[in-house]
Amino acid sequence: MTDSEHTKGGKAQQFTETESKAISELRTQLPDILVEASTASSKPISHTLWGVDLNPAPSANHDLRVDVILGKFLKARSNDVHLARSMLTNTLQWRAEYGADTILDEHFPEEVFGHVGMVYGRDTDGRPVTYNFYGGVDNKQVFGDLDRFLRWRVQLHERGMQQLDFVNVADMVQVHDYEGVGLLSYDKLARAASKATVQIMSDNYPETLATKIFANVPGWGETVFNIIGRWLSEDTKKKFVVVSKTSARGVLAQRIGGDVPEKFREHVAELDASKTEGEKEAAGGTATLSAPEPRPAHMDAAEDLPKPTEVVDTKTDIVAEPVPEPATITAAPEDIDPVDAPSDLATETAGMRLDDSTDPKEETLATQK
Repeated sequence: MTDSEHTKGGKAQQFTETESKAISELRTQLPDILVEASTASSKPISHTLWGVDLNPAPSANHDLRVDVILGKFLKARSNDVHLARSMLTNTLQWRAEYGADTILDEHFPEEVFGHVGMVYGRDTDGRPVTYNFYGGVDNKQVFGDLDRFLRWRVQLHERGMQQLDFVNVADMVQVHDYEGVGLLSYDKLARAASKATVQIMSDNYPETLATKIFANVPGWGETVFNIIGRWLSEDTKKKFVVVSKTSARGVLAQRIGGDVPEKFREHVAELDASKTEGEKEAAGGTATLSAPEPRPAHMDAAEDLPKPTEVVDTKTDIVAEPVPEPATITAAPEDIDPVDAPSDLATETAGMRLDDSTDPKEETLATQK
């Protein structure tokens, strides 16, 4: 297959020459990858990943969606074909043994998880949006049974994955709402759940996150973000948008539009009502916000950090340059919690980046055994 053939198709199916070459090489190894995963797994593996057949008939047309998925594993391993192959093999094995392909059929108590998270609507680029609400959570009830929580969390992510076509939309947006979260909200149970979620998502869902918006973050949360940010890659930090309570609804209106959960709709309606008919028509009927961009999580200006005594509801928003759009996207951690201030950040953040979650030398040795 030539490089030019890889550049046809939808918006998500555009690759550089280097990416095309690596994808072609990895694609030729798919039959062996499926055999390896099947041999290693204690349960039958599926040849389908997120609705895309990884083992099409030789006579079938070239499915560019397979290239998009393989490209995600390659990006997560810096375009190293050998490491991407190992990662994909492990993911197929994990999905079989964890039951990820049938997890959408499982039922979880609505009274426990109904208010914790949902997949709702799409952003202005057509990406599905997943919401997680952390305020007012009973940690023992939600996180006490860690296995049940993780299975619910994987199901939530799989619901979002079901909405990706891998043609024009190949990743999603996450909104983490911290309204009502106190400094002591994240106890041992919550930290264990967060760490386990990070591991599952970074190992098995590479490059599925476009942007993560941390909404209604109190002042002390922004400070923790700036500290943790020193251990994250620049590409990862570019995916984070941290906004305070006073600007959360406006930022969601700007980035997602009017298709948001009820609690965020009032501000969107106000913005839309204030527009002239011409402005509404120019905007395609979707509310937008003419306001400063929120500070990216990696902007580390000490003089701009909120004072500990400031009231969250009335503090002035931190304003910085617009969030940069990365030319290439590197996978971000699934659930890094800004309110979880570890005593040893280097240890706590180890493995949160996909590019450092596995030592390439160790993985190479493990594959050779």
